[in-house]
Amino acid sequence: MQLNQAIQFLQPAIPKQKGTWADIGAGKGIFTQALDQLLAKDSTIYALDTNIQSLNNLILENAKLRVVQQDFNQHMDLPILDGIIMANALHYSSNPLETLKPLINFLKPNGLFVFIEYELNTPRPPWIPYPIPFIKFKEIASQLPVSLPVELNRIPSTFGNNYIYLAQIQKLTIDK
Repeated sequence: MQLNQAIQFLQPAIPKQKGTWADIGAGKGIFTQALDQLLAKDSTIYALDTNIQSLNNLILENAKLRVVQQDFNQHMDLPILDGIIMANALHYSSNPLETLKPLINFLKPNGLFVFIEYELNTPRPPWIPYPIPFIKFKEIASQLPVSLPVELNRIPSTFGNNYIYLAQIQKLTIDK
């Protein structure tokens, strides 16, 4: 995906305001860069991945970049966040609910969790070992202190006859 495509795809989920966000499983940083273009100046973005070589070379225009070498299935040390984006990463977790619980705890009340994933039911190892179609994401979210997921966008996938969806949930101010 090219940067301009990532920006257009992500735009419906990101408020144009200053904030502190994390890109969990940032990969090469395409969505980190898109987030930088969508947030207001002087925001902060934590880009977290196990391989940070590409992330260390990113130059952001609007936000301060904090690169963190980390596996999202391990204990993390992040500040309280306005938002989290997780793009095409959760499908590597064999237990997505247990992976998401601590991430949601990093969000401030009403904080946003923006989720990007393939609409796919059948595993495609090694790249998508544990697919999370939107209906499964809704089931997972129902067990967390968050709003019901809303699908905000979708684009065709370059890896088959399915699509990638963009969904958003919001941390509730009280536990479910």
